[in-house]
Amino acid sequence: MTVVQTVLVFVGIPLGIIALIALAVYGKSMVRQPNRYRPGRPWDFPPSWYVPHPDAVVQHESAGSSTTAVGGASGEW
Repeated sequence: MTVVQTVLVFVGIPLGIIALIALAVYGKSMVRQPNRYRPGRPWDFPPSWYVPHPDAVVQHESAGSSTTAVGGASGEW
């Protein structure tokens, strides 16, 4: 074996494998721009709420009942 062949076997093949793994891990994010909010940018997306079990949410509608709970990050429930 020549020096070039030895270098290709011991350096080229591991670098190729590392490049394939890096492409598999980071390839999707490198190809397309992620569609998510970044601090300081305007919010251009429709509002959405996460409810893991929507059937379990019960709507309480009674006449004259008002709530002062604001919830959210302030923690005033």
